[in-house]
Amino acid sequence: MALDLQVIFANVSEKERVMGHHSAEGRAIRTLSRALNGWSVGDLSAHDVIILCDQAIEDWLKAKLNVSQWSAKNMTELLVRALEKKLVARIDAVRLQKLHNRRTRLDQTKLAAAQVVAALVECIQIVDKHWS
Repeated sequence: MALDLQVIFANVSEKERVMGHHSAEGRAIRTLSRALNGWSVGDLSAHDVIILCDQAIEDWLKAKLNVSQWSAKNMTELLVRALEKKLVARIDAVRLQKLHNRRTRLDQTKLAAAQVVAALVECIQIVDKHWS
């Protein structure tokens, strides 16, 4: 695991240990930290990590917006509602929409390691902003 990833994983793991994983943020961070660890040790592919990032964010948004976890609302709808409720900043919504678009085109896209790490870091930072 690269040094930066080790530091990120250690910070996230410690915060999860201290803050718990029962809140919406805690559940999302737990999934993202597992994706980070799986990627860093080679157990998960780049595509697996993008899927986990997108799913963690979708589940987090549904929880924060009081939308049923079984709801068929798509990511765009969730992001619009999150913007309306000022849950995410516009720049974060754009980043999350790009991540979701990347997930929907996975079979057509070759992902570089830097893209995977960037997606993980962005998702962790966005969720972490709301974890108090």
